[in-house]
Amino acid sequence: MKLLVQAQIDTLLQGALFLEAQPEVEPGTLTGLVSLRKALGSPGLNTLAEVNLDSFVGTGSEPVFEIVESMRAALDTLASLTANGGLPLDQALISAARDSVVDAHDSLAAKARFQLSGSLRGIYVIVDPEATRGRPVTDVAFQSLEGGAKVVQLRDKLNDKGPMLETARELKAICAEHDALFVMNDHADLARASNAVILHVGQTDLPISEARRILRPDQLIGNSNGSMDELQRSQEDAVDYVAVGAIYTTTTMGKSGRRALGPEMIRRAREAVTQPIVAIGGINSSNIVDVAKAGADSVCVVSAITFADDPRGATEELVELFESAKG
Repeated sequence: MKLLVQAQIDTLLQGALFLEAQPEVEPGTLTGLVSLRKALGSPGLNTLAEVNLDSFVGTGSEPVFEIVESMRAALDTLASLTANGGLPLDQALISAARDSVVDAHDSLAAKARFQLSGSLRGIYVIVDPEATRGRPVTDVAFQSLEGGAKVVQLRDKLNDKGPMLETARELKAICAEHDALFVMNDHADLARASNAVILHVGQTDLPISEARRILRPDQLIGNSNGSMDELQRSQEDAVDYVAVGAIYTTTTMGKSGRRALGPEMIRRAREAVTQPIVAIGGINSSNIVDVAKAGADSVCVVSAITFADDPRGATEELVELFESAKG
């Protein structure tokens, strides 16, 4: 019992010192945790340099989030021991410390996602087995990345989740090799399992709040928006980017019934939201300059790349046009 208690205390003391040193976490956020740290004392552990981060590293998530999870588990153990009379601690003190850890976690996660969302720029390609002219989605994705694409999304309405996960992991690896972002469409569980950078959902898919429960705290969520009302809800849901469209008429992926919104919708969105804006729908070499000048941070392209005889060459052309227009 003594060893168990000491292990939990050591975890909390080290974690508390780590969180207190993070500039993203407001000092007032940690009041409850600091009070518990003082109640427990920290013999022989007084500086961040003495914190052994290796003891927190687990299954591949960022160490900061491993630290938070370890602290939560330690607090749960101490709360249980206190409730059973095995530890002379105030439950209110433990509860306040838990609130501090949760708040610090939220602050750090939001900061991590904000920094990552800043890299959502350039050409964003959706690869879909129904829209590659029979070619493997991994081949088309590789060629588009070689051509300069910065984001690749897997959209798959045909396959079961087992094969889909295998493809997602292959795409994640290919994107990592090209310093690009991998996006999983629709499936939060597959986004988590494949270590996708981003999950993309539609307006009628899993709610953002529920998706957040499934994903790691540093994974981003983007969603589709076809009106100002939807953009307002997305802003309230704190998504990490908004996709706006269809900007132009398109027949790809069953979108033929959507009314074209035009580049003006991008301008309106730019004034209404703070998140990065991804323009989508019917965008190709003939209109991408207008989309870029309207304020899109990224341009989502399907058929202009995935139906092309030379996906790499098609991507290179779009990259040059987009970057020239953005200056």
